[in-house]
Amino acid sequence: MSLIKQKITEGKLMTVPNDAGKAAIWKHYDLVVSPSKEPSGYVQCRACKAVLAYDSKKTGTSSLQRHTDRGCTRPTAGLAASNNRQSSLSDYLSPTAKSVPASVKSNVTEKCVEFCCRDIRSFHTVAGRGFINLAQDLINVGAAYGRVSVYSVLPDPTTISRRCKETAASKRQALVKEISEIMSDISVGMTTDMWTDDYRKISFLTITCHYITPDFLLRSRVLTTAMFPPEEAKTGGNIRRELQRLLVSVLGFDACVMNKVVWVTDQGSNMIAALAPYHRLDCQDHVYNTVLKHALDSAELRDSAPEVTQTLLAAKALVRYVKQTGIISQLSTTVRQMSDTRFSTVFLTLDSIKQVYAELREKLESRGESRKIYEISPDVLEFLLEFLRPFYQAQRELEGDQYPTLNLVVLWHERLKRHCRPVASDIPHQAIIRERHLEWLNRKIKIQTLHKIAIFLWPKFCQLRMLSLPDREDIQQEARRRIASFTTGNEPAERVAEPATKRSKIVAEFEEWLNHNSSKICNSLPQTTRVSQWTKL
Repeated sequence: MSLIKQKITEGKLMTVPNDAGKAAIWKHYDLVVSPSKEPSGYVQCRACKAVLAYDSKKTGTSSLQRHTDRGCTRPTAGLAASNNRQSSLSDYLSPTAKSVPASVKSNVTEKCVEFCCRDIRSFHTVAGRGFINLAQDLINVGAAYGRVSVYSVLPDPTTISRRCKETAASKRQALVKEISEIMSDISVGMTTDMWTDDYRKISFLTITCHYITPDFLLRSRVLTTAMFPPEEAKTGGNIRRELQRLLVSVLGFDACVMNKVVWVTDQGSNMIAALAPYHRLDCQDHVYNTVLKHALDSAELRDSAPEVTQTLLAAKALVRYVKQTGIISQLSTTVRQMSDTRFSTVFLTLDSIKQVYAELREKLESRGESRKIYEISPDVLEFLLEFLRPFYQAQRELEGDQYPTLNLVVLWHERLKRHCRPVASDIPHQAIIRERHLEWLNRKIKIQTLHKIAIFLWPKFCQLRMLSLPDREDIQQEARRRIASFTTGNEPAERVAEPATKRSKIVAEFEEWLNHNSSKICNSLPQTTRVSQWTKL
């Protein structure tokens, strides 16, 4: 560890915040990375500067939590407060304090069992950050004031409800102010969708805002979830009026807020009609789900590709059978059920069956039900897995909310179109599957100018090698037109590096379209254009 500290001092390594980390513990630690932002396998405590080993793929954050709660030699509790750390019992005791006796921990475990059973709470409740913070505060109260009645500390449910509303209103007001300030200079993205309660059949409308902070951090915040007026039909006009009411009257945005937003929705006709006057993009995850739904439609494939239909229906029936009979509990790996709405589960179901194919065959043969596994053609199963894998990968990457995805739309669209082109070695049902997917890709996916601008602004792909020459020229011309509308004169903003692991993985997937060594297209643009101006595109 001393060697790592020395390298940090010498500048051979550096520390950066873990912006991708969701756990609260990352308020107290920085990642130790190389100058090229590659992880080193270590983190550093912000308070005491101790270096600890950490690998996001192999270990969790429990060791970091233990150091914060027990071993961190921060000078005073006041320093902890200055680092936005909640005071814990370790702030009042020496670092060498004795550990809690096993009998005490056993008694606490019994109380946790009683809590979960009496109040019908999930066992994972006691591992939640909110519960841990509450428990720590109660321990701190006992350490400061001695043995007191819990009733004198815990608030009434009504008090909690009232405080929750006050806190929500305060946080919402601050969030709206932050977003409004950003919208005064650039546009933001918002997603909206409707969903219905299965029991009471009440419809709700949710609005989520996606934006980049002035220090170039990507944020995603739910602004509101409100009941859609039950007396109104879910028409485009009614949805538009409700969106306007929620944003302006309820949240307090400016009246022209709808014009400053790039909306992303599904392809529902009412949503398309509601946002027709504004800038709207299709949710790519939803679009690919629709492509798979139509291309793998069993009724349409029954005559043209009966082998595929039989395998898909048999796989679905097999999973249902092993779950109903309890065979699933005897398998080394569970099998996944196909969903009737999320067609990415087709790949997951077939993949899970392949992993335990031999086990399933043995179990079914012992029950005299071997036909259930033999109805799944191994050749068809293998082909479908190979063919559907890129679609599954595309959906997983395009639904991410911790990194930009707009610049991935063109890349995945072009890659999947190539993937669906005829292959000379294809047998009839394979050729049909490729043809159907290519047909629905062309039908459903609409690449807009904003998608092409986004990939053009990615330095590694700014030569647009995945597009035709006329398309490249059109995008360059559109970029110049938009740049000309910006005012200049401010100093260039410092470039903020993206997480190296995620970006390097994505770049590797589309290596064939990386720029050549000479970046003629990128060099044709003004060098003084500010990063903040690029985001306005």
